[in-house]
Amino acid sequence: MCNVKIIKSMKNFDNEIKKIAENFKREPIFDGIVSEKDYQNTDIKILWILKDPNSTGEDGSWDMRGHIKYNLKTKTGILKGSSSTFKKIIYVTNGILNNLSWNDELFHPSYKPEVIDELKKIAYINIKKTGGGPVANENDIWEYYNYSKDLLFAQIKDFKPTIIIFGGTYKYFQEDLALGTLESFGSCSAISKNNTLYIKAYHPMYTIKEEVYFNDILKAVNQNKLKI
Repeated sequence: MCNVKIIKSMKNFDNEIKKIAENFKREPIFDGIVSEKDYQNTDIKILWILKDPNSTGEDGSWDMRGHIKYNLKTKTGILKGSSSTFKKIIYVTNGILNNLSWNDELFHPSYKPEVIDELKKIAYINIKKTGGGPVANENDIWEYYNYSKDLLFAQIKDFKPTIIIFGGTYKYFQEDLALGTLESFGSCSAISKNNTLYIKAYHPMYTIKEEVYFNDILKAVNQNKLKI
């Protein structure tokens, strides 16, 4: 387990990410709240937890927050190469924050690129704080999780999310969270504890219809709204 203290500021989170990267002799890839101002001004605070950045990290250190905030949106939609991960995240985030249904095609990023700006209101972290690649290595993810556990839970605690969406990552946290039995909502499952909704979902790159992914997560959210 990573020997980090419970930490309170984004600056310190960055410092701990640097220490983790140094331990693994890799370049750090930073993550966290995309825009602190937008996140704090949002009633429903969403935290997405994924496995690792789709990057080898060989080009040096970079910041996932800045990538989402400044690079992800183009004039025609999502930055080339990022759609497979972020398209479902954009759909679900817009659906939750703006109470949309799948038939509200106004939030399709190819028709309306500005919907990507809704991601400024989220927090986004990876278990692995260094480069990954197109396919996550399970042994690596477990090693990073066990080493970085204190930091990951410090991020969760500090961000105080209303909803946590585990994109293919719930199994790593399951034993430590000890939440009990989750209720099934089709392709995902969920449980509400202490005013936070925990959603176990597939990774956004998993081969599942976007409509199914969206509708199942929104069903879990809508049926638990009174608990969060």
